[in-house]
Amino acid sequence: MDCSTANINFTMKSSADDRRLRRMISNRESARRSRMRKQRHLEDLRSRVGRLRLENSAVAERIAAISCRCTVISHENKLFKAEAAALSRRLFEIRQLLFLRQLDCLSSLPALVSVSSSGGGVGVGTGYLGSTNEQSLASLMA
Repeated sequence: MDCSTANINFTMKSSADDRRLRRMISNRESARRSRMRKQRHLEDLRSRVGRLRLENSAVAERIAAISCRCTVISHENKLFKAEAAALSRRLFEIRQLLFLRQLDCLSSLPALVSVSSSGGGVGVGTGYLGSTNEQSLASLMA
């Protein structure tokens, strides 16, 4: 081999080694960047997990408080319904009692008989049994 051929072979070898070395350095740098991205992503995920756990805990506390309040309100609602039913029954009994008292009062009053001036017919007068008592009786029946 002559000197120029040896020189070319050395240059080619050197050039190939340089390319391989640059590629190896580039690959290592790319791998390092990839590991750093992976590490940042992992840290972001861990941070997100922490935030979500806190949020989940807060939501669970709110659900427990709302559930407790719902139970209390449900119990109060049952009590109010029972009270409303009892008051309704009591009102019905009072209306019945008033109705019976009015009937008793009406039956014990003497009926006034009046003679009609036009035809000589007999009718019940309105002296004691006025329209006010009739209206009261009608309202009690309703």
